Amino acid sequence: MQPPGGSRVYSPYVDVTLAAPFQLATVADDGGARSLTLAFVTADAGGCQPAWGGQTPILAAPVVQAASRLRAAGVALRISFGGARGQELAEACGGAGSAAIGRLASTYAAVLDAYHAVAADFDLEGTALLHPATATVALRAAAIARLQAQDPRVAVTVSLPVSPGGLSPAALAAVRAMLAAGVRPRSVNLLAMDYGAAADGRDMGAETILALRAAHRQLGQLAAALSPWSALGVTVMVGVNDISGEVLTLNDARAVATFATRHGLGLTSIWSLARDNPCPGSGAAAEPTCSGVVEPPYAFSRAFGANSKTGVPERLAVDTS
Repeated sequence: MQPPGGSRVYSPYVDVTLAAPFQLATVADDGGARSLTLAFVTADAGGCQPAWGGQTPILAAPVVQAASRLRAAGVALRISFGGARGQELAEACGGAGSAAIGRLASTYAAVLDAYHAVAADFDLEGTALLHPATATVALRAAAIARLQAQDPRVAVTVSLPVSPGGLSPAALAAVRAMLAAGVRPRSVNLLAMDYGAAADGRDMGAETILALRAAHRQLGQLAAALSPWSALGVTVMVGVNDISGEVLTLNDARAVATFATRHGLGLTSIWSLARDNPCPGSGAAAEPTCSGVVEPPYAFSRAFGANSKTGVPERLAVDTS
């Protein structure tokens, strides 16, 4: 059963690289989400070792302890690898052949195991999409396929930037490479934000729905498994976006959530849970810890079906994405 105003799973991104990750459990309690996507795991400065934002150790006590409290309260955890900044693990690790594939798959698995994660999200942006035919793409796809082969219970999500016209050729090539390697994505998550040139008054809700429709057509042409709406996810950047003139309002979010419910999308998300609060100042530019629009705390999460009540009732975590 889908929650009102959302998909089968609402899993907002949580920026673990913020200054106080130990507040993660409290924020999640107040926000009411039953699933969280912890972001982003990239390579550390030394090379092929995973770290939060390339700096915070994966097993940093504040993050591990908060994650443990969340799981005990019944919140399912997902781990996102990649993102717009830093060096992705597949780029940093490099190599070819079975040994390199095994090392990268084991690296992914170790992070997922450390957090008892139910899903792995691979957020491909920036340089990860610049050269879709490189050996890095093949290595990443083969490692993810091996990860799934070793543990079929791990759901895989591929997150890709989208525009109102749909997915770019590079994004489609990344999906095609994963399918060719045997990866079975549970969903393709559309990063519906930062569409382009400045446009004051842009209707972000309507343009996001255009993006969903266009990507749905494109993915259905790639593989039958990606043709159902349930194989599609969407992540919006709440409030003020990074592009001047782009503001996703609460009404925009409600329109997207209604579309997600009617069409049975498998996943909805926001960037990010920490931003689902009003800014103390003007909010003219995108901030990491507030939305820049005047709405009550966690109003966007409520639009996507979260039950925003202080304190998470204890029950088993369920993430069917």
